[in-house]
Amino acid sequence: MTKYDFVGKDVPRVDADVKVTGEAMFTTDVKLPNMLWGRMLRSPLPHAKILNIDTSKAERLNGVKAVITGEETPFVFGVSHMDQTPLQTEKVRYVGDPVAAVAAVNLDTALEALDLIQVDYEPLPAVFDPEEAMKEGAPIIHEGVERNIAANPRYNIGDVEKAFQNADHVFEDCLETQRVAHVCPEPHNCVAVWDQSGKLTFYYCSQMPSVTRVQLSKALGIPESKIRVITNNVGGGFGSRATSKFPMDFAAIVLARKAGRPVRIEYTRDEEFIYSTFRHKFIMTVKTGIKNDGTITGRHITNVCDNGAYSDYGPVVTNVGGAMQGTLYRFMDYRYDGYTVYTNLPYGGAMRGIGNPQVHYAGETQLNMIADRLGMDPLELRLKNVVRTGDETASGAILKSCGLAECLEEAADKIGWKEKRANPVPNRGLGIACGVHFTGVRLSPGIDADFAGATLTVNDDGSVNLATSCVDIGSGSSTALTQIAAEVLGIEIEKINTIFGDTETCPMGWGSRASRNTAIGGMAVQKAAEDARKQILKAAGEKLEVHPDDLDIRNSTVFVKSAPGKSLDVADVVRFNRYRKDGQAVMAKSHWDAPSQLADPVTGRGNFSMAFSFGAKAIEVEVDPGTGRIKVLNVAASQDLGKAINPLGAIGQIEGAVHMGLGFAMSEEIVLDDTGRMKNNYLLDYRVLTPLDMPPVSPILVETDDRAGAFGAKGVGEMATIGTPDALVSAVAGATGLFITDLPITPEKVLMGLKRKESK
Repeated sequence: MTKYDFVGKDVPRVDADVKVTGEAMFTTDVKLPNMLWGRMLRSPLPHAKILNIDTSKAERLNGVKAVITGEETPFVFGVSHMDQTPLQTEKVRYVGDPVAAVAAVNLDTALEALDLIQVDYEPLPAVFDPEEAMKEGAPIIHEGVERNIAANPRYNIGDVEKAFQNADHVFEDCLETQRVAHVCPEPHNCVAVWDQSGKLTFYYCSQMPSVTRVQLSKALGIPESKIRVITNNVGGGFGSRATSKFPMDFAAIVLARKAGRPVRIEYTRDEEFIYSTFRHKFIMTVKTGIKNDGTITGRHITNVCDNGAYSDYGPVVTNVGGAMQGTLYRFMDYRYDGYTVYTNLPYGGAMRGIGNPQVHYAGETQLNMIADRLGMDPLELRLKNVVRTGDETASGAILKSCGLAECLEEAADKIGWKEKRANPVPNRGLGIACGVHFTGVRLSPGIDADFAGATLTVNDDGSVNLATSCVDIGSGSSTALTQIAAEVLGIEIEKINTIFGDTETCPMGWGSRASRNTAIGGMAVQKAAEDARKQILKAAGEKLEVHPDDLDIRNSTVFVKSAPGKSLDVADVVRFNRYRKDGQAVMAKSHWDAPSQLADPVTGRGNFSMAFSFGAKAIEVEVDPGTGRIKVLNVAASQDLGKAINPLGAIGQIEGAVHMGLGFAMSEEIVLDDTGRMKNNYLLDYRVLTPLDMPPVSPILVETDDRAGAFGAKGVGEMATIGTPDALVSAVAGATGLFITDLPITPEKVLMGLKRKESK
């Protein structure tokens, strides 16, 4: 096995000092001279025509510097569908749909101005249930959209009906997931400022600043060279900050241009819950065929996604969940029917796993139910069917590496699966589940690219400036990228300054999405560093009068392999190369596109990711039969991550993902009233697990070394979220005999289920 100096080592985060001391700058810290505060006026009705908007009183209020309506924001935008404008002019589609915005000298004045804007509405019939919205005669939310179906992603592979005929048993079950908030520590916010030349600088807590610039250029009709997007440190993203997609972004920009002063808009915590998007609600029907020996013959999943009033990532989220269910087990007959349905409710968006955790919950929970019905061991049932290295899956994925079986075995061993199942304890149960997620992805129609960029400059003193298209949204990706550069260059980590989030100093790239930073962003860094290394060795060879192949670099020293005492500091080489006739700076760049392909538009098959991460969760719980309270005793979380560039960072990602998964499973839910207003929009009421609620977690790193990624790395952050609710449902069933099929699994649901069970 290759030994490395920096890769594969536990390295503290390179941004740790500035973050723990409070020095780190976030977008919410940006304060500019003469800055105004913006606020938005939102609809109190879920569905209504806009008859008139009168802003005259607000405009006359002392301290108000700009007021705008939809007439001044005609930009059509969206992620998967261009179905939204920043401020509505004709009708509103959910409670909270913005219709006007103001900029004032302070927040109090801005809020007072909103109260002075008069909007006349004509209420329209509304629909709040996606299955009702699909019926003939339901209120039409977007003109021309039949049955309110925004998208209908499908996978039709093999012959599912024949697979069911060949099965000894066919089971069909309905399962449902809830809306879940991202709960980023930093609420969504932005600052827009225009200079006298007509250039826009947009301070934005974004996961994808390069893409944000492209979108703003198209919407505003100005060149990208006239737009600078600056993302400082990001207080968590989890998908909520992917691209420029919120009405407040455009409102701040237009207000700033109209007022001639910088404008800040930021959400309050209650606004952040509902207006920054959330994990979609899914209603899923899973039909699975299985033989007596446990062989899965085929599967058909129908998924109704509550899109809300606008699409955002809804169609993508519906699609991804379907794609990944054809990549987990060896059956080759698979059908998926997804329906992304408009309703008069707030709209969801991308969230860690982008639809995959919901569909995995349905598929894995049903598999545990099948094992229970047939008296099979859920672990053995999975091991019989899981994909392996070298497989081509139903979805068309080609698995160059796959540690799924090892993940299952190690998680089960860590939780004590065999021993505890053989010696059951009353009111205690074990559960297991597994999953798969992509590392980078080509699932966007018409966009045949999945790339990252990196530029690298070696300074006169031997230090390095590394600029990357990847944004560190709290995952620690900057540390991993720094390790990769240090390994290739032979220069110490502390001498490398990794820069991200400024479109004028960093290269174009997709940013932080699809678990791609370390593997794909890392390959861009690796390629740029390899180029810079060649330049250093070439110049050093000239200086030392040896062939570059006879040289190596370690600890910032270039030396002759056969005579290590014959050496030069990297700094000396850089200066030698620069300060001479026809000299050159040591500079390098890389634009790296992942080796994957777009799926077939008809069947949905295709090797749509360069690599696939796998994992498993095993959970032990104890349930109080008198209260229904669930106590999670232990969680074993295994992850096939290719090569662990920074094991310490990967463990942190897994532990955080388990926290998020347990919240999804047990307590978190956006609760809406009968018109779509959120009823629990405060942290006191929205039940995020605290550190005191967390059980012991045992992260397990399974290395399979997938050579497609940097040093063999695959994604971690999203796969790590998958499987926790599924395993928890099974564990609760083991303790109570009850499978709860609608999340979250609350004590009330458990207690009611136990009472129904007793009454039979």
